[in-house]
Amino acid sequence: MREERFKKILEILSDGKYVSVESLSKQLYVSMPTIRRDLTAMQEIGLVARSHGGAIRITELDSPPITFRIGVNSGEKIRLAAEAAKLIEDDAVIFMDESTTTLHLISHLPRFKNLKVVTNSMSVLQNLYRYKIQAYCLGGEFSRDSLSFFGREAESMVKRFGIDFMFFSSSAVNRKGWIADYSEPSNSLRRCVLEQADKKVFLCDKSKFGKHGAYTLAALSDMDYVILNSPLPESIDPGKAVIRVV
Repeated sequence: MREERFKKILEILSDGKYVSVESLSKQLYVSMPTIRRDLTAMQEIGLVARSHGGAIRITELDSPPITFRIGVNSGEKIRLAAEAAKLIEDDAVIFMDESTTTLHLISHLPRFKNLKVVTNSMSVLQNLYRYKIQAYCLGGEFSRDSLSFFGREAESMVKRFGIDFMFFSSSAVNRKGWIADYSEPSNSLRRCVLEQADKKVFLCDKSKFGKHGAYTLAALSDMDYVILNSPLPESIDPGKAVIRVV
């Protein structure tokens, strides 16, 4: 019965649109608590992503748009960002990618002096403006889904900066301990930043453990810090990276 509901939920979500718990409950003639439990189980095995009382279907080829992802696991993302902010120092140059996890770093930045932020994210730029923090935007081709820039222009420009801290997240950490993502253009830019950055800080919530992203980026062992909301499974080796669990 449960597996049959899973199939029906995936059919309803097949067009890639967000569907609310209430709507699923009415369509499947079951209670809203039952739908919530189903969606939680389906998220744990990577079939859907949940946000704001509903869900969207995900595949290995596509990442949900940023307007949806902002609401997914927001409490965990806030805690991860608060822990990451403890690493920042005055006068630092930091890179923030377009992930919704690193977006929560911004509220912590005003307490530091003379920061410079390099980013490819329009969302980051808009939020930095509120705090009057000096920012540099990497130009290039624009993605409507992630509201970010990528491509050769962005990769060329980031090489002009000495990055003290790189803060980023991604879609998956596979069973071999590799950070992976659904977007190769995003990964290509991140690789350039990894080469520039003195300290590499990866933020990841447990929903991404053991997932398979289409494109690998780097090994966890290549990171300086890995900030998590749950211990890694024993099968995933972080190497010498400093692990912080919040």
